[in-house]
Amino acid sequence: METHHSTTVKDQILEMTGQHVDLLLAMWLRIFEPKTCDEFLLRLRDHVQTFYKDLLNESQEKQQSILDDIARLRMEASVLARLLHKSVDMHEQPDDLPLVMRQLELKKSIELLSAELASQRAEIGELLVQQNELCEELDELPLPLPADPLPLPEEMDAFRDHLQQLRDERVQRLKEVDELRDSIRTNMKILELFPITDSEVQLLCQDNQSPKNEVLTQLRLMQKEYAHQVEELHEHIDTMRKKIEVLWTRLPETEDFFKRRVREAMAYTQGTYDVLLEELQRCQAIRTGNLKTYIGRLRAEIKVWWDLTLKSPEERKLFTSYFTDTESEDILELHEMELDGLKDFYSRNKKLFELYAHRGELWMRMEALVAKANDPSRFNNRGGQLLKEEKERKAISAKLPKIEQQITELVNVYVSQVNTPFLVYGEDIHKSMALDWEQLRQPKQPPSAAKKPEPPSAPFKSKSQKKEALPSLTKTPANPGNANPLTDVGGKDSSNVLAVNSKLDFSLRRASLQSS
Repeated sequence: METHHSTTVKDQILEMTGQHVDLLLAMWLRIFEPKTCDEFLLRLRDHVQTFYKDLLNESQEKQQSILDDIARLRMEASVLARLLHKSVDMHEQPDDLPLVMRQLELKKSIELLSAELASQRAEIGELLVQQNELCEELDELPLPLPADPLPLPEEMDAFRDHLQQLRDERVQRLKEVDELRDSIRTNMKILELFPITDSEVQLLCQDNQSPKNEVLTQLRLMQKEYAHQVEELHEHIDTMRKKIEVLWTRLPETEDFFKRRVREAMAYTQGTYDVLLEELQRCQAIRTGNLKTYIGRLRAEIKVWWDLTLKSPEERKLFTSYFTDTESEDILELHEMELDGLKDFYSRNKKLFELYAHRGELWMRMEALVAKANDPSRFNNRGGQLLKEEKERKAISAKLPKIEQQITELVNVYVSQVNTPFLVYGEDIHKSMALDWEQLRQPKQPPSAAKKPEPPSAPFKSKSQKKEALPSLTKTPANPGNANPLTDVGGKDSSNVLAVNSKLDFSLRRASLQSS
């Protein structure tokens, strides 16, 4: 495509060529004969043709060189675009764009792509270095990050997140290392221990800031071991303190020096353990020298707890060591075990015993009301008192079924746990309560005929005496333990109350009418 300027230059070349040929021809004609001039013109034509051919060949070679370079640049740009996951179309260029301009634009594009590639590769290299350092510290396996092709943007983001997770993991592990070391040092101080082996010294060294899994595992095991020892120390101290308190109550008077020394040792440390152990051994030695006295006091306590747990004579006889005259450490230990078992049994079923005691109080009052209702002299000047008794009877009638229902629920839990009935004075508590109602509904005999023989002497209590012992249950100190539930009574409580109430209603109404 010719331009105005190229046309002008072309015309100038043609004009210049014509002028020079005319000058040469005129000069040759003056110098040479015409034939020679014709030969020179032919030679000039050949020279001009050769010049244009050479010039044309050179231009064609230059053009081909540029085309080859453009092809190479396009190939290079394609490779860079593939590595960078970019879509770069180098072919969409105007047809009239000079080749050198195409070549220049390709070179600029390649420079930009190469710079971007170098930047990403440098970043990848830095990320890989950081990962290697973190993985070496954390003893973790590194993730690959490919170089050909380069990672996608989302893959780079994921890798950066991975590095951040490693950094967070490192911080968390170092924090745990410090916490474990602090805990270990605290526990060792409580136990009055010091690091002995080289490995312990190295693990507890503050300069050793290694977050490796191996170090963490060893520290965790070490911390767990010493924490367990401290926990055992706490348990031993609590157990020994309780034993000492019990021994003090059962042994002859203990000097204030020993008591003060024990009570001032309140911290859970090895020093406290040593003080308590020394006092426990001293008390046990005194106990061994006073077996008879000590066993006697244990038996007195056992009798109290037999009464509290409503044991029958037959149940008490099962503990044969109570009735032996032999005095030994074994007998002493059996008594301690029996006492601990009774306390534990009562503590586990404290609520049930309290409810049963409360029921006993209400039941005795119910029996008293029934007795008054059957008294031949009940109508003598007792109008106001009869109204009070009527109100009290209604209150008891409302309370008894609720209490017995609570007892039943607790007993059901107990039975489901131990698969045995809950006994009071050797009898299933359900049967005992049902028998109470049955006896209450039966016609009463005259006082002389209803009188019962005296109950057996202590330490046993008969069925008729149990109601006197029941109120004291609510004043008994609590001890930790398990629950003791009963089997279901079956809904007879309401009918029992109604039966007794109907009997009382009739007597009380009659008395009220007569007194009025």
